[in-house]
Amino acid sequence: MRVASNRASRRWAIVAAGTALLCALPAAVAAWPVPAAALSAAQLRARIMLSAGVPYQGYVESNAALGLPSLPDVGDVTSLLDGSTDQYAWYRSPDQWRADVLTTGGENDTYQAGVISMFEWDYGSDLLTQVVGSQPARLPRPADLLPPELARRLASYAGPHARMSRLPGQRVGGIDAAGLRLAPVSATSIISAVDIWADPRTGLPLEVEIFSRDATAPVLVTRLLDVSLARPSAAAVTPPPPDGATGYVVTGLPDVARILHGYGPPLPASLGGASEVAGVPGLPDIAAYGSGFGRFAVIPLPGRTGATVLQAATAAGTTIELGSGTAVVIQTPLLTVLLAPTTFGPVYLLTGTVTATTLERAALQLPGYS
Repeated sequence: MRVASNRASRRWAIVAAGTALLCALPAAVAAWPVPAAALSAAQLRARIMLSAGVPYQGYVESNAALGLPSLPDVGDVTSLLDGSTDQYAWYRSPDQWRADVLTTGGENDTYQAGVISMFEWDYGSDLLTQVVGSQPARLPRPADLLPPELARRLASYAGPHARMSRLPGQRVGGIDAAGLRLAPVSATSIISAVDIWADPRTGLPLEVEIFSRDATAPVLVTRLLDVSLARPSAAAVTPPPPDGATGYVVTGLPDVARILHGYGPPLPASLGGASEVAGVPGLPDIAAYGSGFGRFAVIPLPGRTGATVLQAATAAGTTIELGSGTAVVIQTPLLTVLLAPTTFGPVYLLTGTVTATTLERAALQLPGYS
């Protein structure tokens, strides 16, 4: 009986050990070292930049802690950049994709249907909105946090002369991803590093982490928790028919170019020690200065628009004495905004991924400001 009992004990011990091994297998696979991709940092960046044509579908989790102040009429942006966002994405091409943001009441869907046509569907109110027109400037939207889109924007913004280095690979969404770090060359930048993990074969970015100056943890992390490189069907990215929703609205985008056109004196070729560079296409009255993560923009705001923005900024930011005038500064881990009003001219809005000192120095050199 003792022999039989010992055999049974060993048998059950083997079963228990096997069960424990099976339970631990997913964690063991996730922790298994990822083989290093035979790509230089420059080669990996180049593949990332060329990945806009790579189709994919998956589930994205984004977490941001930018410390944005509460501003009127941009509540959705504040919650987007100060909290968690979960969304499903189906991407066929730059002009044909869909992103569904999960909310407590259901979901809010965005469909890109062509170059100048976008649809937004609010599940809770059963409202379909078609937005037509080009978008030279707009507020951030949830789809901007999708790792492929965000990584390409940041890699482009950093420029080819940013400090680049390889990071150890890691498994993201079931793919052995290659790591790339982009760091600023300019000492004026408030971004310290941007880390990107991408599929080394296609260059598709799978995870992005952004670090601000003096931060030990990233202030923004977005990753594809689950991803397939299979091309989504056309039906998956086709917006619902208008007659299928309770409400249907067609709207255009604000004509930012018309508001700003020809307003304010010509801006100088350099400000604060930074030279002017190409600005926003379609908005010639917005000037950009510097390069890479040390870049900032100057926007002259006319009349009532300038007064409204200045009032909102004053309530949310910090008032400082600048020269013989008063300015307002709003500082976040990744973006600095400065409003500098003039006596008889525009309210200058300066913004960029640079220090407040950089913008203050630039504001003092603007026409009409002293």
